[in-house]
Amino acid sequence: MRYLFGKLPFDGSIFWKVLVAVFALVAIAWFLVLRFTEYTMTGADYGGSFICSIIFAYWVHLWLLPMEHAEYDDEDEFGSESDERLNS
Repeated sequence: MRYLFGKLPFDGSIFWKVLVAVFALVAIAWFLVLRFTEYTMTGADYGGSFICSIIFAYWVHLWLLPMEHAEYDDEDEFGSESDERLNS
């Protein structure tokens, strides 16, 4: 189901799948860092990774949204002028 919070597009069915995948990748990265380096994770690493994972998952979710819901036309404010400059 697709909701519009203010003007931010959100599709929960896509977002939650992407968030699970991002958390899995972060867990693998944590494992590799802790296993093969001498780095010690701190509370800031866990908190920062959690917050950044949510933001990154939202960005990927936006990228995966169907283009039919985009709010622009082919002839947007840059369309006709930029095409003419490229062709000349």
